[in-house]
Amino acid sequence: MHYNTIIVGGGPAGLFTAQALAKKQKRVLLLERNKGAGKKLLISGAGQCNFTHAGDIEDFFSCYDDKAKFLKKALLAFDNKKTMRFFEEAGVAYTIFPNNKVFPKSMKSMDILNALLVQCQKSNVEMIYSELVNQISVYDKVFTVETATGKRYFSNQVVIATGGKSYAHMGSDGTGYLLAKHLGHRIIEPRPALTDVRLDENTFKVLSGVSVKQTEVTIWREQKKIQNYVGDLLFTHKGLSGPAIINSSRWMKSGDALQVNFLYPKSYENIKAYFASEVAKRGKEEIITFLKQFELPRTLYQALCQRISLDEHTTCAELSKKQREALVDQLTRCPFTIASLGGFHIAMVTAGGVHLKEVNPTTMESRKQKGLYFVGEVLDIDGDTGGYNIQAAFSTAALCADSIMQNKK
Repeated sequence: MHYNTIIVGGGPAGLFTAQALAKKQKRVLLLERNKGAGKKLLISGAGQCNFTHAGDIEDFFSCYDDKAKFLKKALLAFDNKKTMRFFEEAGVAYTIFPNNKVFPKSMKSMDILNALLVQCQKSNVEMIYSELVNQISVYDKVFTVETATGKRYFSNQVVIATGGKSYAHMGSDGTGYLLAKHLGHRIIEPRPALTDVRLDENTFKVLSGVSVKQTEVTIWREQKKIQNYVGDLLFTHKGLSGPAIINSSRWMKSGDALQVNFLYPKSYENIKAYFASEVAKRGKEEIITFLKQFELPRTLYQALCQRISLDEHTTCAELSKKQREALVDQLTRCPFTIASLGGFHIAMVTAGGVHLKEVNPTTMESRKQKGLYFVGEVLDIDGDTGGYNIQAAFSTAALCADSIMQNKK
């Protein structure tokens, strides 16, 4: 059976592409390997689905690292305001949190998925579930899509929207990379992103559940600064998490050194000078009391003191210069070594994927094969937490659908 367009993958990018295309094309087929669409979408944001961010679209570009240039056309063509309007018109009321994260008012991801499915149904998208695509070939401008059940489907265009490798049990196990590679595309090695880090050190396990506002996390590798990120940090029973860690995890590797400034925006030099002048004035005041002024959790002070073998009840008068500087170091340049990153089974998204140089950012069409398109997480794009990744899925999908229709004219 011949179709105008076949979309492989029923996640947010695939569903959005399908409904947008089917409003103008008669024969659109979506193939999904699972028994139903949007399995990963249903668990997004702990089942609440932070589907975009309400900030200025210009601010989005700083949230995708060096991939922002590729995404700029898509984000401007179908921005966050259009996403909110789309779901509102589809009957989904939304709420904007103080941090500008946008959720369905019901706080149920099912509402987002249902809206996409209803739009697909209204547009007469043909959807076939439990159909795993294992090969795509092209001959004389016609694509042949073969599935594990032995069926073959034919089309003029194919859109690969299979996602990455995170949450493989939901169906995103990297199959799309194999399809793309078979069609001549290079794949940037996939790795977990938006995940936590594990530490071997036991000192901070007692802090599990403790969070610190506005820290600066700096990543070092072989004594070279890789990246730094400012945000909240959370201690876990296995290591570190929170936005500062999760959003910067895309740059991390096992064995990397981290430095955490718990007193950001004050620097090591600022605090060192302050301690040098102020500690001497405090006399018999215990160091644990002196530290209260920085408004960090008491348990954190205790762990930092323990780490440098400093009795928290030591008075300021008794504190040696060496101890004082060691404490300043712990407060502003606290060192950690990454034992490992959380794996694909807990990573929110995948870094890596189809090489962006081989995809046209103004159309989402392959530069290697005319009529082949890529949308969403299968591409080598990943953004911060806060709705940026799902917005990228919608934006690339909308641009792709529009491009296919423009090419037809």
